Amino acid sequence: MPKKTEHKIIKTRHIKEALQTFAQENFILPSECDFVINKTETYIKSNASTSFELYSKEIQEKYKDKEKILNEHVEFQQRYTVTLMKKEKRDLELEYTIDFSKFFTHPFLILSPDSKIPYKSHQPVELLKILFRECNKIKAYHKILVNIFDEEMKKSLKILVKYIYAGKFVKRVKIPLFEGIEPVLTRPGKLIFWFKEKAHTGEVIEVDENELLVEYKKPVYGQNGLNAFGEYIDANFANNMDDLQADVDEKSITIEENATSKKYISKIRGYVHYDGKELLVDNRIKVSEITKHKDLVEDLEDNNIEIVVTQHDTARDTIKEGVTLVSERIHVNGFVGAKSRLEAITLEIEGATHQDSLQYAKYATINRHKGTLRCHEGKISLLEGGVVHATTVEIEASIGGAVYAQDVTIKHVKNNLKVYASNSITVRLVSGEDNLFKINYRDVPIVQSKLQFIDKDIKELRHKLEGAKRHNLSKVEELEKEITRLKKEKEAIHNAYKNAKITVKEPFKGLNNIVFTIDNAHEIAYKTDAKFYPPFYLEIQENIITLHPVAKSIVIEEK
Repeated sequence: MPKKTEHKIIKTRHIKEALQTFAQENFILPSECDFVINKTETYIKSNASTSFELYSKEIQEKYKDKEKILNEHVEFQQRYTVTLMKKEKRDLELEYTIDFSKFFTHPFLILSPDSKIPYKSHQPVELLKILFRECNKIKAYHKILVNIFDEEMKKSLKILVKYIYAGKFVKRVKIPLFEGIEPVLTRPGKLIFWFKEKAHTGEVIEVDENELLVEYKKPVYGQNGLNAFGEYIDANFANNMDDLQADVDEKSITIEENATSKKYISKIRGYVHYDGKELLVDNRIKVSEITKHKDLVEDLEDNNIEIVVTQHDTARDTIKEGVTLVSERIHVNGFVGAKSRLEAITLEIEGATHQDSLQYAKYATINRHKGTLRCHEGKISLLEGGVVHATTVEIEASIGGAVYAQDVTIKHVKNNLKVYASNSITVRLVSGEDNLFKINYRDVPIVQSKLQFIDKDIKELRHKLEGAKRHNLSKVEELEKEITRLKKEKEAIHNAYKNAKITVKEPFKGLNNIVFTIDNAHEIAYKTDAKFYPPFYLEIQENIITLHPVAKSIVIEEK
């Protein structure tokens, strides 16, 4: 049997929050809670006092004159003694919304004729009291002052009761809940997006450190006011309905505020991002798509920025045909179009690359790759007929395509893939046929380029060595060591086939080709059967080279 929820009597200024706490304490929903107002205490503060004091009948008479409220900057607060309880089935259930009005000075209860009102079981006088108490509950829950400045509410409720008993309550009615003092504006508040004035210079907006981005000019009141929450409305109150309604990034934007304005100023040099929900400045450019003719920023490749391109329409390319984009970091959420060229240190593509597209990066991550990628380190989810040139590359799965790298790792190979490596090829599963796995540094353009750089460096160092032998002997030893190191590095590349391995961890499912190239005139090729093989490698004994584990040998004749 469920435990009975006990009533709780408290004093509070915040009934909504009190109900939420009561609900948590009793493990029920806030919508299952109810309350009764036992007592209301009203407190008042003016420019003659430093704290709120109890609102007595004498003070009440004094401030019936609303001019005195304005002249003396009067504010009100209320504290309620309420009984909190679990909601029980009630005869009265009002269907309503509240229109608070622009300055919250004259809120209206919009009451629907769908409301459940027990007029048949009560006399009109009793029903009026019930409706009055219910309206006060609604007001208190929404922090609207009760029992003061509510004469119009009382009149409207009397009229409503007459309509109910006459059967005329068939349309929504507006019941005034509070009669505040609406301020008179000499100048309304105005929000100015200064950064948008630079929008014509490019798709994204670059700003400098300490640049004014947004300014809110506060309203100027010809007459001040009093709202339904008891708050005095003046320039210091600064009704913020016209202010920036967005989260502001404190790391990149500072706010300077005084009595007349509120300024949002950039702390850093970067690019403005504003989507109506957030305002920030950073070095990331966010756009929905990039076309060949779209001007992002001048000298893009010279900026330390990240470009984030997001396009959720899978039928459209995020990077359009013919685009060339250069940046330190590029992140593409969608698809890369034909004849496009992306260059970055870090490149991430969540969609697919077109077969006629080019990508250059130090570090690249691509979901589906059909184009041509040149990178230092690459990670590809699906190689779909694309070409990869890399130092090291990891591929989840492949359907055709070609890979040229020092070290290659692939989880699942299907059909018609060509892999050329200088050091190692590691595959978990080859489920198809007609794949080529070949060890030959000559087929790897990145390795060939490295050899060219080594030759160039050796040539330059030899020239410096000759000069040092004549003019600076202290440099000779250092230069000779560097030349020796480069020669060893070059020799290691030429002899990479001696330590290279091709590993396929699960049994082959069909016929595939294993090739080790020794030099321009010699290579060992083997066509696999549908079975498991330990790793493939070469054993060299004098002039006999044997491919293991299949024991296929060739003899290299001495020249």
